[in-house]
Amino acid sequence: MVKRYLDKLPLKKAIEILEEEFKDLRAETEIIAVDQAVGRVTAQGIKANRSAPDFYASAMDGIAVKAKDTADASSRNPIILKKGVQAVPVDTGNPIPEGFNAVIKIEEVNEVDVDNYQIEKSVPVWNHIRSIGESVVKGNLILTAGHKIRDFDLGALLEAGVTELEVYKKPKVIIIPTGDELVRPSKELKKGELVEFNSAMVKSALIKWGAEVKVRDIIKDNKELIKKEVKKASKECQLLIILSGSSAGRKDFTRDILKAEAKILFHGVNIMPGKPILTAKLDDKAVVALPGYPISALLDNYLFVRELIYLLQGQKADQFDQEVVEVKRKISSDIGLEEFIRVNLIADSNGQKPLTAVPLKRGSSAMESIIKADAILRISENKEGLAPGDKAPAVLLKSKAKIKKDLLLIGSHDLSLDLIRNEIAKRGADFRLKLQTVGSMAGLTALRRGESHLAGAHLLDSESGEYNISYLKRFFKNKKMALINLVNREQGFYLKKGNPKNISSISDLKNKDINFVNRQRGAGTRVLFDYLLKEEGIDSTQINGYNKEEFTHIAAAAAVGRGSADAALGIRAAAEVIGVDFLSLTKESYDLILEAAMLDDPRIEYLIKLLREKEIKEQIKALGGYEVNASGSLKILEL
Repeated sequence: MVKRYLDKLPLKKAIEILEEEFKDLRAETEIIAVDQAVGRVTAQGIKANRSAPDFYASAMDGIAVKAKDTADASSRNPIILKKGVQAVPVDTGNPIPEGFNAVIKIEEVNEVDVDNYQIEKSVPVWNHIRSIGESVVKGNLILTAGHKIRDFDLGALLEAGVTELEVYKKPKVIIIPTGDELVRPSKELKKGELVEFNSAMVKSALIKWGAEVKVRDIIKDNKELIKKEVKKASKECQLLIILSGSSAGRKDFTRDILKAEAKILFHGVNIMPGKPILTAKLDDKAVVALPGYPISALLDNYLFVRELIYLLQGQKADQFDQEVVEVKRKISSDIGLEEFIRVNLIADSNGQKPLTAVPLKRGSSAMESIIKADAILRISENKEGLAPGDKAPAVLLKSKAKIKKDLLLIGSHDLSLDLIRNEIAKRGADFRLKLQTVGSMAGLTALRRGESHLAGAHLLDSESGEYNISYLKRFFKNKKMALINLVNREQGFYLKKGNPKNISSISDLKNKDINFVNRQRGAGTRVLFDYLLKEEGIDSTQINGYNKEEFTHIAAAAAVGRGSADAALGIRAAAEVIGVDFLSLTKESYDLILEAAMLDDPRIEYLIKLLREKEIKEQIKALGGYEVNASGSLKILEL
């Protein structure tokens, strides 16, 4: 039996092993000019070379006086002070003349004549005078070792006479990407090739944390070539990252190479995604093999590599910014694994309850979901998922203040929504529109649970021929709901260029030589397809590929475009994007659905105004297959 992983440790234990094994790991140091030091980390404590100020200085424009000469001054008993004897003009920052011990600001001084001032207020000793060392005292510790220099630190250092300081050199990191199927992003892809982007993603994070990073050329899955590069690179850096080969597939050689050449610290951690991480020590250098799946590589980079980069600079990595959030649906998770789930967050209307977490796609290669995410929800390894009402910590990916401003729409996919999202951002609105494309039914369910502000739906009632209303009556009994028309749009079949199977109607799909790809259950397009089949008296079992599902119009059109299917039902706009033929079948209404009370929300008012603009309507029409005469129109329903 082949042992898949050497360990599979709890996350906390794995990090403790790294910290203990590399507790003395440090980058070399160098002396640099203070004005070049922002973002660098001090290697030694830094003391002031001089006091600032190193004399008694005026804190105001005014006159220097002897406090005792002002003792009886008042508005009823103004006092005259003789210039040059009892009062001397000073500007902010000027030394205080010998024998004087207070300053009266110029606004409180009346100049009687060329020889005299008049004051109407007494002042205490040291009034408006900066003492010696008020800002910094010579010999005092200004910054400790292991301090990351900020912009305002520069001012304090320079004022204290520190013009050079010792900092850690930027940790040297080398990344070695490996894989037969990987090519650079600039290359035109052939079938079976994948873009190697993990190195760029990992590198950018390492630079942000203070490292100097070099990425080697992609190495094919050849054990000897990888071994040679690992031995060479380890002599040129303090930290070596191998992408990927950390799992146990037949072409994953990293484990065997490190087992022979280094001390393996752990292989496998009880987290998901990111489980197959491998760490080792090679000639006192740290080696980390990250998984190939991008979300796994990204997470492990933040959890483990980040710790090492900070350690090399004499620091402890900052704690992640976390918020306790609540879920309103069941979220499954395997007990024994700490799971990290990408989520959107939504605030309740009065802001008194915890933020609600709404899961996004969970796949380790679903990059779009990390772009859309507001946070990463953490489910403890001793929990078998979360139930509605449960709370759990979430690592925030953007500020809580911004999250609270955003508008979340969950429901059916439509290309015009991306146009609207972009327009809201371009115009500098105080909020962003976030989308989760999960299908019309799932959108209504999310809205009912309080997981979104809006749902997007185009659900046909086969009895009445109406869109959405009968479903709202079922989902939102005794509620006052609003429908905002987004668009009316063309639905039809995506077909390969030239329509080689000569598909001219839905009846042609009964031909077993024709492969169909459907939309997921609950999608409005799936409901429409079932309606069209019923109209034609066709049973779903007669359709080859009825149970094969895609989750967006673009994905369905792409399946046809690349030859995975001969036909799929969807909107014309997606056919235009992908470049496939389109056979129009019908028109439908797509609505944005929300509780009527939300209509007073400034974000909703902004959205409606945008949809009614002539310019926006023209842009939507240009996408293809849209009618926009009713866009932005409103219906309110008492259900």
